[in-house]
Amino acid sequence: MHDHYEIFLFLGGNVNGFVDQFSYPLQRGNVLLFNNHEIHKIINLSSEPYERLTIHFKAPLVYPFCTATTNLLACFQNRQPGEHNLAHMEEPLLAEYLALASLLMAALKSGQYGSEVLALTYLIQILVIVNELYSRTRSAVPSIISSHIQSAMSYIDNHLHLNLSLEHIAGELNVDKYYLSHLFKQQTGGTIYRYVLLKKIALSKQLLSAGNSVSDTCYLSGFNDYANFIRTFKNITGIPPGKYGKKS
Repeated sequence: MHDHYEIFLFLGGNVNGFVDQFSYPLQRGNVLLFNNHEIHKIINLSSEPYERLTIHFKAPLVYPFCTATTNLLACFQNRQPGEHNLAHMEEPLLAEYLALASLLMAALKSGQYGSEVLALTYLIQILVIVNELYSRTRSAVPSIISSHIQSAMSYIDNHLHLNLSLEHIAGELNVDKYYLSHLFKQQTGGTIYRYVLLKKIALSKQLLSAGNSVSDTCYLSGFNDYANFIRTFKNITGIPPGKYGKKS
């Protein structure tokens, strides 16, 4: 989870793409979009490397180029977290996208006069392609996350204000905590503890952006200790919560 928006284009390998409560087996040409509130991870299912191309950018960079009829950030914003993240490019469009991405990378490395302007124009063209793609092909591919893990994630999402432990979550779901922990790690590539922590930080970012104080945010996002909240928020986001709220 990061403050950038991300376009993830999968080109080859054997991986699953995990985002919030969903996980998908990826194939060449799959595009995953992540906004700044979505927890995501690419899980490599083999010992071989996989190939991808990712673009990261911050939303304010694009705001001046959005119009009443063309919201270049719609595919990141106009959906529920973890839903409709996946679309697919056929080879002709994939070739066009890769050509633009190559131009973008060259402009970013150039340093010549106008290179930063050219880089921005290539990003805008890529966002037009991606938004149009999502309006046509965003996928309803079923998630491969099991019902137990989806239930655990739903419980976590609905009870972030509580002090959530593995024992507490397993007890509420009536499953063995060791089985739940193993299954969660297997299907998401991470631990329940880390997932809870990231979801709490995602909630606290939203609360701070909405104008809540740091102390209220600490309480509302389920951190029992103020100093621990300050430390954890800074470790994950890179800045203290007070500075994040002012910046937002």
